[in-house]
Amino acid sequence: MQHAKVLFAIERNAEEELHAMRALGGGTLRIGASTTIATYIIPPYLGIFHRAYSGIKLNIISANTRSITQLLISHEIDVALVEGPVQEVGIVSEYWRKDEMVLIASPEHSFANTTEPIDPHRMTDEIFIVREPGSGSREVVADALNAKQVYPVRQLEVGSTEVTKQLVAGGLGIAMISVATIRDQISLGTLVVVPVKGLHVERVLWRLSVAGRLANPATIAFNKLIQVG
Repeated sequence: MQHAKVLFAIERNAEEELHAMRALGGGTLRIGASTTIATYIIPPYLGIFHRAYSGIKLNIISANTRSITQLLISHEIDVALVEGPVQEVGIVSEYWRKDEMVLIASPEHSFANTTEPIDPHRMTDEIFIVREPGSGSREVVADALNAKQVYPVRQLEVGSTEVTKQLVAGGLGIAMISVATIRDQISLGTLVVVPVKGLHVERVLWRLSVAGRLANPATIAFNKLIQVG
């Protein structure tokens, strides 16, 4: 059954490639992206691509890094952009861009009232809000804190960036999150960025592909667009 599904997926991909080859006037481009990337980073690219190739139908899937990888392997998406490094047989991970992770707190939190960067070990006694297992951002933050020997005693696990921001803004805890996701909240004053002494977290965002699999014309065009940007 699994083998048959793969064969049907390959056949469907071939048909879509034939449509797309007609001057990129038709077909479907299926993009899978980690939550942060899908919500906050690629929307401008999608708008540009749609205006340039309006005949191509865009299908966007947002999920965590682990899920996006599996969708790529099973031929269910053409483009895969994720937040964490992937160690999977047959998967090629290419550098795409960097993204800074910052500590956020409510404006009423004690961290927000300090004029100097806080000692990272002060985070130990706070409720630390983290993403679900399989999230690339969770792994990056955990590695950064472990390197500083910071181990928060109380963690609250949530399934999305939006929930994380709302909980922090409500004063429930603190979190480390992509700076790309908080511009609106910073402008509105509902969240503040807290500098941490000796802690600068910068992660790499990755573009995944399957070794040996040929990309269709629409995929090639989209990859060129996001690489230039």
